[in-house]
Amino acid sequence: MPAPTVKDGKWSKERERTKSGRWRKKRSDANQPRKKKSNIKYAVAAIAAVGIIVIVLLLIYIYFPGLLRFPW
Repeated sequence: MPAPTVKDGKWSKERERTKSGRWRKKRSDANQPRKKKSNIKYAVAAIAAVGIIVIVLLLIYIYFPGLLRFPW
């Protein structure tokens, strides 16, 4: 079955069928390999979380040293 097209409307882009049989717009990068997602954002978030925890513990140690009860 040919793909439905309509001039100057929402169907003006070429269409293809999905696995379920519905029509969808063709992707411009359909035949290209997908890019691997970067994990840098997760690493930055983890470093930031550890940094915040270290700062909070440092402030507690400076202003309230009796709360942590370190042996030294």
